[in-house]
Amino acid sequence: MVTDQTRRTLLKAALFGATAPILPFGCAGVAPTQPRLVGCALNGRERYSVVVANEAGVPIHQLPLPERGHGVAVNATLGHAVAFARRPGSYLMVFDYNSGQMLHLIKAASSRHYYGHGVYSNDGKLLFATEGERATSRGIIGVYDVTDGYKKLTEFSGFGLGPHEVIIMPDDRLVIGVGGVHTDGRTPLNLASMQPSLSYLSPQGDLLEQLTLDDHHLSIRHLAHDGDETVLCGQQYRGDPDEYPSLLAMHKPGEKLTPLQAEPEQWARFNHYIASIAATSEWILATSPRGNCYGIWSKATGKLVELSALPDASGVVAKDDLFSVSSGSGQVITQSQPKDKTASLSGVQWDNHWNAIG
Repeated sequence: MVTDQTRRTLLKAALFGATAPILPFGCAGVAPTQPRLVGCALNGRERYSVVVANEAGVPIHQLPLPERGHGVAVNATLGHAVAFARRPGSYLMVFDYNSGQMLHLIKAASSRHYYGHGVYSNDGKLLFATEGERATSRGIIGVYDVTDGYKKLTEFSGFGLGPHEVIIMPDDRLVIGVGGVHTDGRTPLNLASMQPSLSYLSPQGDLLEQLTLDDHHLSIRHLAHDGDETVLCGQQYRGDPDEYPSLLAMHKPGEKLTPLQAEPEQWARFNHYIASIAATSEWILATSPRGNCYGIWSKATGKLVELSALPDASGVVAKDDLFSVSSGSGQVITQSQPKDKTASLSGVQWDNHWNAIG
């Protein structure tokens, strides 16, 4: 059997198939010491790190992690970032992204685990982390006081099983991708009865709104918003392996969840899984490391306009209407619109997610 680690190692040597100019270790003239991106990475067999990089993905700081990491949250006010352990994770690690110094290593209680994601409040004073109860997969949002050494203040619950990603809206509402799956470790136990949702909470933890998709085998996992009111959610399909439903949906206030459009054979390329999502004023980009590809959709029409090969396509961020895409093959794609892209080599085997700094 080819393991996930073996697959990533092989992909690291793969060449990008699209017609884009490839530049060694970023573009000339980019200052190598200005932190702009942060994400988790693989460093060989059973070795993991979180990497602070410049805008081309070239490393500035690299901190070892005790276990494989997943998502990263950024606090630009304090210059802090948090790496979250991959589910069922046992830690979250706080560090200074300017100095590369670890500040806190917080371990999960024996009855709990982390799901791999979190987000800071808009004022930077709180950290919200997706957590679960090991025995039941009961979903929890842990609330940590940043100003008091990341001491846990309280917990929010009552929205379902298996929350994965949490994001925060400009009006301070929390949005949670609730996977709906009860697991033993990483083994699913309730696929026949799973209940995923897109859940909105008030800053105080009250459930404000909960939306579902027609197919309950679409586990809602990864999220993004466009800086305004539109939320995007990416799914992992846990149903019939020969079926290829839409894996992306869009939600606007007062509306239902609207699946984005592509042909079944195009959805098949994503291998039932969306990893990272970002949106600009016109476009939505989503990656699939399992499918070795990423797609770009029009926000106006909801239709797929580009499907590109990228070995182990991983993180994506959007800033100033420009997408930056990472990969486990070490390549970084910069793209402002469909068919207009450049590629560079970062020298980092990036894992699933990126976050922007500044």
